[in-house]
Amino acid sequence: MAAPALATDRWEAPEAVEPPSLDRVRNAYRALNRVTGMRTAGWVTLFGGIVALVVGVALGWTEFKVAGVAAVVVVLLCLLFTIGTPNFAVRLHLDEHSVVVGTPAGGVLQVLNQAQRRHLGSRLDLPVGDRAASFSVPGLRPGEVMSEPFHIPTDRRGVVVIGPAQSVQGDPFALTGRETRWTGSMELFVHPRTVSLPGRQTGFVHDLEGHASAHISAADMNFHALRPYAPGDDRRHVHWRSTARAGELMVRQFEESRMSRVVVALDTGRSSWLDDDEFELGVSAAGSIAVATLLGESPLATLTSTETLVALTPTRALDELCTVELTARGGIADLVHTTRRREPGASIAMVVTGSSSSMTALRRACSLFDVDTRVIGIRVDEGSGLRVRTAGNVTVLQVGSLEELPRALRRAME
Repeated sequence: MAAPALATDRWEAPEAVEPPSLDRVRNAYRALNRVTGMRTAGWVTLFGGIVALVVGVALGWTEFKVAGVAAVVVVLLCLLFTIGTPNFAVRLHLDEHSVVVGTPAGGVLQVLNQAQRRHLGSRLDLPVGDRAASFSVPGLRPGEVMSEPFHIPTDRRGVVVIGPAQSVQGDPFALTGRETRWTGSMELFVHPRTVSLPGRQTGFVHDLEGHASAHISAADMNFHALRPYAPGDDRRHVHWRSTARAGELMVRQFEESRMSRVVVALDTGRSSWLDDDEFELGVSAAGSIAVATLLGESPLATLTSTETLVALTPTRALDELCTVELTARGGIADLVHTTRRREPGASIAMVVTGSSSSMTALRRACSLFDVDTRVIGIRVDEGSGLRVRTAGNVTVLQVGSLEELPRALRRAME
């Protein structure tokens, strides 16, 4: 009787070997190019020359032999341009790290030859946003420095990435080349244009000291009650008349005042704006309100249809607005619902939208806020006249230019 087969007594097919992925092939090709200094055009020329040489030898065609030898020799001569690596110290300096849109901006690229021998010359490329600046590095003696200024385009709001600077060693035909990175990247924030706004934006709430809360404070504006003195209390708050009557030291207690919280909501839905120029005007209006609020030392929250921006200082608020772009999602109703959900405790809400939202739709959406919230809806319609309408706690403004915004808010405060 045959013994029962064990579980291991079975034929197993060898594991299938997965072919190398396309990414691995690309990485290997890039690594080969880094080692050899060859480029795609160089490989094409080299293999084309080899094929022409083989065909010429096989068929006895002298023309193919000459073309093949010439191609191979040219590639080998071009490889001589990639021998050696320059010994540079490269410094990238920006005149400013943030500018207003349209303001001239620039920087300086400095190259120091740290080698013990003379540098014979090369090329240095510097990406500037979606463009690239190319600098010709001349022959530099040991320790010699080259300084080259460059211009940064600031015609559009946004973040311009400068760098990294890299030297390119290669032949005039671009068949070979070796790149060396010398610096990191730097950012230039191109801020939206802003205007100064009248007074304190929390002037919509008529108590400049803020709202009294249920929290008790040792020093504030609103008196609450008296209590016996405790070690550590400020003696300036001792109430001497009550002390005389009670026979012990009595100090004042105060209700803690809280500043009115302002929220600036910017509609980034593409359907709400007529074009990009109108949207830039809306961003400038939101930035002007945010800067004025922060300069007035009031708590601020800045929102868009899709994200919450960091707004701790005026500069940081404008930096965040540099990255705001139009999106498919948006609309005034969606923006108001998002703002109410993210900032339920806002005292003042500033809602900015475009001309595709009517004054009626803006007022209807703003009326969804709580009655305790002072709401200012701003409809940006480039080139139109100033309009102000107030109903209850909601004021709807229409502005046609950034210069009209201070007058519009002044009328809304009346």
